[in-house]
Amino acid sequence: MLIRLATAADAQPWQAMRLEALAAHPEAYGSSVAEEAGFSPDVVAARLTDPLNRVWVAERDGELIATATARREMSHKARHRCNLFAMYVKPASRGQGVASQLVDAIKRSARTELGADWLQLSVQTGNVAAVALYARAGFVVWGTERDSLRVGEAHYDEYHMALDLRR
Repeated sequence: MLIRLATAADAQPWQAMRLEALAAHPEAYGSSVAEEAGFSPDVVAARLTDPLNRVWVAERDGELIATATARREMSHKARHRCNLFAMYVKPASRGQGVASQLVDAIKRSARTELGADWLQLSVQTGNVAAVALYARAGFVVWGTERDSLRVGEAHYDEYHMALDLRR
């Protein structure tokens, strides 16, 4: 398995994986299939290569099996913080350490390439596996946002978690 930054050439398979994630777990993402399904390959390629984001992918035998994104805050006063978001591992690859390797890559990148002191994320409180993954990686919950996302009539809360990269 290879953990690497996404390239423009990944646009089509990455978008397919992204739409799969949004359809399978609408409670976990701020975006929806309806919002992203019509994105052209050029728009997706630009998203993958945007210098403000670092879109990471896990690849096995030439197939994308997972993704996660890191983005450093742009405001001068918040540039010491980086956000981890849009994590997804295809079901057939879960339980094999793929997500842990993506988180490790983002931690290293946030610290060394993006110059961040803090890595932060939000995760749906009912996603026990993801909360445990992030806790094992050293993230701690610092707050709970009630009614963070709504999908139809369902309401979802999110934990806000942070990792001090200076340690």
